[in-house]
Amino acid sequence: MSRLRNVGLVAGFDLYESLRSLKALALILIYVLIAFGATALFSQAVNGLFEEVTEKLGPQAADKLLESDEMLELVTKLTGNEADARELLRIPFIALFYQGVIVTFMPLIMVLTSSDAISGQIASGAARFSLFRTDRASWALGKLVGQAALMMVGILVGALVCWGTGMALLDRIDAANALYWLLRMSFRGAFYGFAYLGIALCASQLVRTNFAARGIALAIAMGCFVAGRIFTSMRVRALMDQGKDLTPEELDNYLGVWGVLGKLVPSGHAGALIKPDVAERAGGMLGLLLIGLAFFGLGFWRLYRRDA
Repeated sequence: MSRLRNVGLVAGFDLYESLRSLKALALILIYVLIAFGATALFSQAVNGLFEEVTEKLGPQAADKLLESDEMLELVTKLTGNEADARELLRIPFIALFYQGVIVTFMPLIMVLTSSDAISGQIASGAARFSLFRTDRASWALGKLVGQAALMMVGILVGALVCWGTGMALLDRIDAANALYWLLRMSFRGAFYGFAYLGIALCASQLVRTNFAARGIALAIAMGCFVAGRIFTSMRVRALMDQGKDLTPEELDNYLGVWGVLGKLVPSGHAGALIKPDVAERAGGMLGLLLIGLAFFGLGFWRLYRRDA
């Protein structure tokens, strides 16, 4: 209980200090600018699309387009699964879009804003004062929880900006349903951000300078991105080889290998965040949580063995 109390105190103080700093202001401003700019472009594109559909099919047909069997069949072909297609069509476009924004921009935001959370304290000597009052594990875990809370604040602010921009610019939007799904997607997206937060704090515990920590975090994040692309391309290649040289059993084994490797990086779990099956979605969230904790633990292994 004492360990949990110490973690909570460190996390609360870290969040409080972060929210009072220019860093937090800059972080939230980044979320606001990305959410506003991206949603404005998205709204313009969606409005244009519906205008074109309305001109060709008429207003009543355009309204019923998303609920049509033809649309369900089209999305099913794209996803390969009717249940996934029905889930995607159930979620408002703006919420799906914001989920994509989180997956696209969160890695870079975490690397640039959280990689100095521990290295900065060590470089300035402030860590010594904290470590007089608590142990290293509680201090480091408190930093992780505090930075995760700050990330969640940013994601929620971005979601509200996205919702407000959509309300102002989108011609067609169900305000209550859009807000509900934006909040749900924010919660799911936080797990994706946590994986990269673990990478950022891993780097922050490995070195003493903020510049080096950011460089290492960026290198690890880029490595995960490249690895994810490679694993995905190999799965696609295996699928394209179906009916050529691979038997169904060989294809399953081949896909299984690359599928397992793909789960070692955050991008391998991104698709699970919009799955309709609760177990599959929870598995993706758990995978992202474990990736973040694994990277954080690797950094702490180094921090525990060196002078702070």
